[in-house]
Amino acid sequence: MAWDSKYVKYQLAKVDGKSVKVYQDRFNCINVSIGETVNNALWSGNDLNVFLASGKVRRYRDQYNYLLI
Repeated sequence: MAWDSKYVKYQLAKVDGKSVKVYQDRFNCINVSIGETVNNALWSGNDLNVFLASGKVRRYRDQYNYLLI
C-alpha cells in the first residue's frame, strides 16, 4: 500500500513529540504514532522519512509500514 496522493501532493509533515502529523490540506491531517522521540520528518518523493532521536531513520511507505534505512 502507498500514501494517498492527497498527502503526497501537499507534502507537509509536522513533528509532535513521539508522533508525526501528516497533512492533506491546511486543516486536515492524520497522526502517525512513532513510539520514539522524533527529531525531524521529511518527504522524499512518495515516502516519508522520519529521523529519530536514537539516530535511526524510518522510511514510511504508508501510515503503518516502514523500513529502517
